[in-house]
Amino acid sequence: MPMPFSYSTTYILDKSHYLETFDESRTAIPSSSAYLKSVILLGLGLMLLLFTQFNPYVGWFLVGLAGVEALSVRFQRSWWLGRQLISRAANNELTLTIDEHGISCQSDAVQMQILWADIEKVEKTQRGWLLSHPGGKYYLSDRCLSEKAGQFISSKAVSTPQ
Repeated sequence: MPMPFSYSTTYILDKSHYLETFDESRTAIPSSSAYLKSVILLGLGLMLLLFTQFNPYVGWFLVGLAGVEALSVRFQRSWWLGRQLISRAANNELTLTIDEHGISCQSDAVQMQILWADIEKVEKTQRGWLLSHPGGKYYLSDRCLSEKAGQFISSKAVSTPQ
């Protein structure tokens, strides 16, 4: 009878980990629709300023908000990285456990478990694995996985309905 698979490792949630996570899990948005919210906010703000007797502060607020939104699209990677690096989880040690039941992560700031039954899709990326589940997406880097752990995830990817 084969032994049940279990793998555990620890690593630091540092800047390089977050950069790899962003690069591997980002979905490409067509450039024309990426700025759509900014354009709508700008148009709404300008309409309030030019065509109504409404308080001009509201119009200027929307124009400023459009600028912030445009900057967040333009500097999306830096924006996301900055938010991660100021979180409680940043620069903490994370313990990753992969077993027959699922994947669990524990640190001072993070306690999460994803069951294999809940995982809807497993994708192999250039540098790791992207797991889609009802709560969102989770990225596992190959640099923190052993070869056997990678093979185990690959076997689960085959058995996961896609």
